[in-house]
Amino acid sequence: MGQAKNRGSQDARIAEAIKRERAKFPETVKCNSCQKDLSEITPMDIRGFTGLRAAGAAACSDCQSTTWVMDGTPEAMAEVAEMLEQEHGSEGILGWAPAPKTQSA
Repeated sequence: MGQAKNRGSQDARIAEAIKRERAKFPETVKCNSCQKDLSEITPMDIRGFTGLRAAGAAACSDCQSTTWVMDGTPEAMAEVAEMLEQEHGSEGILGWAPAPKTQSA
């Protein structure tokens, strides 16, 4: 016990966790509505979604729409797309973006 203090303040640990999660996404994605490049992708909590590796949302400042960014099995992504459709009342637009480049040791 007490090891968390050795890894920094709570704010620093939260910032590091967000940074790790953000690294799972591409640098930018295109807005589904206006095609603007969006780089501010906010990671989402995906616990409980089997087959989903990463999920996030990017809000467009130009057209005020949200572009969802997901990585996972086709079944998991279909399940999340259906949930978002029910929650937000509009059909999701599925697209493709390259996975981020990982740094090798």
